Amino acid sequence: MANLNDDDELDSFSNERANEDNIESAMKPHDYSSRRVLVWEGDDQRRNYAVEVISTLLTGAFVEGVATEAEALQKLDEELWDTFVVDFYNEGCSESEFVKKVNNYPDSILVALNLAPFTLPEERNRYKIEPLRKLFEIEKPKAEDEEASSEDEDSFNEDNFRD
Repeated sequence: MANLNDDDELDSFSNERANEDNIESAMKPHDYSSRRVLVWEGDDQRRNYAVEVISTLLTGAFVEGVATEAEALQKLDEELWDTFVVDFYNEGCSESEFVKKVNNYPDSILVALNLAPFTLPEERNRYKIEPLRKLFEIEKPKAEDEEASSEDEDSFNEDNFRD
């Protein structure tokens, strides 16, 4: 018969290990100075906290927040960005013209987050939100011509192994 304490200890061990991983990862130096992040959030407080949290997570990155879709579209047309952050819980966001354009924006990623929790101090703890930083490390898939050239380099050539 399983002992409830054993399960509790296992859960505790898993949580401790996850926290240790987050602390270790958060302590490593990361340079995001080449990154440009545009945050679209209509609520002033949420936007300010989101910019603060993302700036902390992505050390050295340029992070800017805008309040309206019109501002976001204007920034999209005027400047180069590699990362876009939106809150799909905001009404109309997922069907917006901005999101449609961003999905076709070259060499960029779209990160959809619930920005409301960032208003709570405990949710802005660097170690607690370390897994969030990893979302920004996901690379966009290579274009077809890039894949073809890398396949050529990696492909097996039988002639290389003949006597």
